Amino acid sequence: MMSTISERLFETVQTLPEPLLAEVLDFADFLRARQLNMLSQPANISLASLCGGLENTKTFSGSPLGLQQQLRNEWS
Repeated sequence: MMSTISERLFETVQTLPEPLLAEVLDFADFLRARQLNMLSQPANISLASLCGGLENTKTFSGSPLGLQQQLRNEWS
């Protein structure tokens, strides 16, 4: 199946003008970088382990109600 997809991709890109080929190449480079990034990260990270941490920063210190009011005031 992989050769079929590769062949279809090759046939398709042969018909594209140079500017679109550049976009295809950019996208392929993005996909490759994303895959390498995903492979380099440990797979056993839980969502719960990513929670927290910002409450100790200057921006998010204080009460949640005060922070909510501050955010509302910024959009008013």
